[in-house]
Amino acid sequence: MTAEIEQPALTAAAAPATLVEADQPSAPKTWRCAPATIGLVLALMVIIGIAVPAAAVISLLTGVTAFGGQQALVLSVLGVLGLLTLAFGWRLALHPRLRVDGDRLLIINPFRRHTFDLAEVTLLTPGGDGLIVGSAEAGAEAWCVQKPTGAIKAGRHTRADQVCAELTEVRDRYRRPLYEPDDDRTVLRFAHPGEEELLTELERSASVARLAHIFPPDEFPYPDEEICRRWQQVLGDRTRQTMIAEVNGQPVGYAAWGGVRVLHLGVAEPYQRQGVGSVLLEATEEELFADPSIPEIELWVLTENSVARAFYRDHGWSETDDERPAEFPPNPPELRMIRRNPHLARRSR
Repeated sequence: MTAEIEQPALTAAAAPATLVEADQPSAPKTWRCAPATIGLVLALMVIIGIAVPAAAVISLLTGVTAFGGQQALVLSVLGVLGLLTLAFGWRLALHPRLRVDGDRLLIINPFRRHTFDLAEVTLLTPGGDGLIVGSAEAGAEAWCVQKPTGAIKAGRHTRADQVCAELTEVRDRYRRPLYEPDDDRTVLRFAHPGEEELLTELERSASVARLAHIFPPDEFPYPDEEICRRWQQVLGDRTRQTMIAEVNGQPVGYAAWGGVRVLHLGVAEPYQRQGVGSVLLEATEEELFADPSIPEIELWVLTENSVARAFYRDHGWSETDDERPAEFPPNPPELRMIRRNPHLARRSR
């Protein structure tokens, strides 16, 4: 089932991040491994890395044991074990950290560093192997902030979620939509992982009534679970971006894109034909055409959705002869539409 209202679209790709400067630089802040983890590692470092070798030396000097005449071998093994414990304890638990300094996000893992511009960070989400950080160009996991697999499966809130929320708040000061609506009531923001249920409800409202002639609800009930899973995948993909339109603080519409394609775009039924769809489409175009190397962008619209096709044509889109079946039964045909980069046209004059 295609999500459309004043407009639609489907598919997948990658998109450049939005760059906007924050009003004031963020105060430096550092996150390390959980205190319990650090405490356990320190205890092991003291016991295995220091206490055991020291006890062996004292026992030898006081004559408590002669290690069967293998003093050099035993002391060498214990010394190496102690040094390895100290080295790996520091490298794997004490050294890793996650740091925000101004507009930079620094990930220091045991054996590698990653630096991100906060304005380019498109993905922040807890992961079993570390906090997942991504931009359109690269991704990394911060080892020092991990969410246990059991907590992920149970949906339990952990320290990793709290750190992610703090980082997201800082990131959102730097990464904002390029387009600013003229309407004071309407605000655009980027969606966050975990908002898949909100987006599913918005898409349902945008689609059910307007597309009933294509997807009769008695024959083809709205696929809530499939749509929710799809939004979860989109929100977890660093190469795709999703924008939400709010009117007086109420989420009313959405747009998602990646690479050179508008993936999904719709407006909740009570807010249709009020200009929200135009704002979302213009904002999406501005984000995509911010990359000067993109000559044209595309989307797919249901062939039988005459309202959406007219909407896109009114906004400068052209229809092509390309068709394909829609994602959901009864798999009606979709039509590919394109829009040339208007900035390239101006530069060529």
